[in-house]
Amino acid sequence: MEREVVFDYVKDCMNGEPATCMVSCPFQLDIKGFLKKAEKGRFPAAKQELYKALPFPGVINEICPAPCEKACQRKTVLGEESVSVKLLEKTCLSAKDKKTRKSYQLPPLDTGCAVIGAGPAGLACALYLSRKRYKVTVFEKTDNWGGSLSGHEKFHMFEMEFMKQFEEADVDFRFGEKVNDLSFAAEYDLIFIATGKNGDSFGLLETCDRTLGTTKEEKVFLGGELLGLSMIEGIAHTKLVSKAMESYLQSGNPEYALVGYEKPDCSKNVPHVGVEPTVRVEPSGDVYTEEEAKAEAGRCMQCDCDECIKDCRMLEKFKKKPPRIAIDVAQDGMTRNSVSSACITRQTWSCNQCGHCAEVCPEDVKIGELFELSRADRVSKGLFPPAFHGYWLEEMRQNTEEASLVKGFMDTGTCDCMFFPGCRLGGVNPDYVIRSYEALLKDGKKTGIMLGCCGIPALWAGETDIFERHIRQIRIQWEGLGQPVLIYACASCLRTFARFLPEIPVISLYELLPERYRGGRVEEEQMYSVFDPCAAYGRNELKAAVRTLAESEGVKMDDYDNEGRCCGFGGHIQLANPDFYDEIAEIRCQESENPYLVYCVNCKEVFETHGKNTRHILDFYFGLDNTKVNTLEEKRQNNIAVKQILLERYWKESFAPVRETWDELKLEIPAEVQRDMEQNLISEREVKKTIKVNEDEQAGFENELGEVICRMVTPYLTIWVKYRKEADLYVLQEVYCHRMHIREDG
Repeated sequence: MEREVVFDYVKDCMNGEPATCMVSCPFQLDIKGFLKKAEKGRFPAAKQELYKALPFPGVINEICPAPCEKACQRKTVLGEESVSVKLLEKTCLSAKDKKTRKSYQLPPLDTGCAVIGAGPAGLACALYLSRKRYKVTVFEKTDNWGGSLSGHEKFHMFEMEFMKQFEEADVDFRFGEKVNDLSFAAEYDLIFIATGKNGDSFGLLETCDRTLGTTKEEKVFLGGELLGLSMIEGIAHTKLVSKAMESYLQSGNPEYALVGYEKPDCSKNVPHVGVEPTVRVEPSGDVYTEEEAKAEAGRCMQCDCDECIKDCRMLEKFKKKPPRIAIDVAQDGMTRNSVSSACITRQTWSCNQCGHCAEVCPEDVKIGELFELSRADRVSKGLFPPAFHGYWLEEMRQNTEEASLVKGFMDTGTCDCMFFPGCRLGGVNPDYVIRSYEALLKDGKKTGIMLGCCGIPALWAGETDIFERHIRQIRIQWEGLGQPVLIYACASCLRTFARFLPEIPVISLYELLPERYRGGRVEEEQMYSVFDPCAAYGRNELKAAVRTLAESEGVKMDDYDNEGRCCGFGGHIQLANPDFYDEIAEIRCQESENPYLVYCVNCKEVFETHGKNTRHILDFYFGLDNTKVNTLEEKRQNNIAVKQILLERYWKESFAPVRETWDELKLEIPAEVQRDMEQNLISEREVKKTIKVNEDEQAGFENELGEVICRMVTPYLTIWVKYRKEADLYVLQEVYCHRMHIREDG
């Protein structure tokens, strides 16, 4: 897996990026951190933030035009007055330090550096270099420091700050010494020229790199207002130039200073939904009081985009932000770690693949697709737990083989429309498919049918080859039917076709069901909440069709909106993270006190399994009773029955599925055993096969109670069955499974 491919998914993610105020600050001051400390009343700590980022905080606070306030999103996004950063800085600078901080200085260096000009930029460069313990000599043609600042009305205050900052610095100031040429350059290892606006550049200005300050003379650098920068920009620019000078000394290449240096984009704003409006705190004096400062600093929204994390329970639970997820995915993709030692295995297989993260992201960052990529990469390398998706792939195989059916309209071989109910609609209730097809035919549409699967189980499993092969097969079958309009009943199928088979025209079943074939209006007072499947997000025509259909049937609906969140079924996370699967399902069940009206059978099953009263829209349309949740085997048999009934009714053909010897076994399954089987996705057929194979091979173990314990190793699970035989009946005592293969070679 290429790192570039992985990081391309999150390149537009704003999470953890500097806020617009910090980006606009020439010194890249961590304004959020500064304001957070001030909000908590930690004024000495906030003051320290200023001294870490700014060479002369008091001077800069006085002369800075405060671009941070102009970029404050209280102002630019919400239309309020910006946070008063400048006054808060002044307030914190006036705070007394609680204790004297120890100074841990580096040992002095023999390297000599000359600074020409004791103006703002020259003084800043001298301070930066002296802190690294270089021997610094400052040449100033006048008899005092300050340069263009010397005429400022508060220059006496500035002088005090300069004296304080250089108090412990090893800097030799030579006032009244004008430098006329660079003949003395041999005496110094570095030279920085900051002679001010229209100052003498000694013929080097034209060759100067405006980013790093380098010139044609290797050890000579320019900076400050000499480069046409404003006073504040010149002081701030000196920080990068001083790094370039140090990089030149250490490696001979000043460009190493650019490593990690990047000016972030200042144009992106964070969504501020539901933020309470505020009013700027006015100070009672020249600076804020402590309480005033805390209140004003508290207006900072700490701008950082976490929309996906707030709206995704999985991202919230695992506490990894998108950029960190990308790093872990890339790490796992470039190594051959075992499943257990990989960085992000569990989270990768815990994603519902609902796409909600991208839907709420202002930059459309698709974390779900990043996890999809990671799944496929792990599968391609054989570094994945087959048990997580083994059952779903087997179910897909059954639905695309023994339960599949592709037929045109009657005996024509082609059709204008093709009903594609999806792989699970008929399994939940055969009438959903049979009666829908009947209604479509009675409405005069030349409609064929395709029973099968859209392939999404393989996509979720990371089985790219299986999925792509299946998509090609659907395309061939569709073309063979004359390229009809596909009538879908499942929103997940719609999403799959829209993404991978966009050439197929589609329309929803719920837009086409004719009014005259309804089962009768609902005469009940019960209010329902419509739970839209996650794959229906943004599909307004589908959502409207379902509500119109329900309303015409007399169903009363509230205004509940699940906003595209998944019921828990998506991504097939049930075995990868069963507790989390249950958690999501229970959260969704509790979001409305009313029963749910759904048009996705996956949602229906998940909710009913977790105790939520749920009805499918087709229950109301056809007047059907709400059925119990079927077992895995019952769903398989129902899908086969749908195929048999349709073939016999419309094409006068018969079909009988292949029966294996173990299909003849009779089981008695207690309710608690059946529950365990369903939770672990162990089908009745697998249990029968386990018993039959072990009886034929006499491989089981019989205990003193007459109970037989046996096992079967499948490609993805080891299934254990404990049963008691009573005549020709097998009474199950316990069924469980694990992912270990027990070696028998000693």
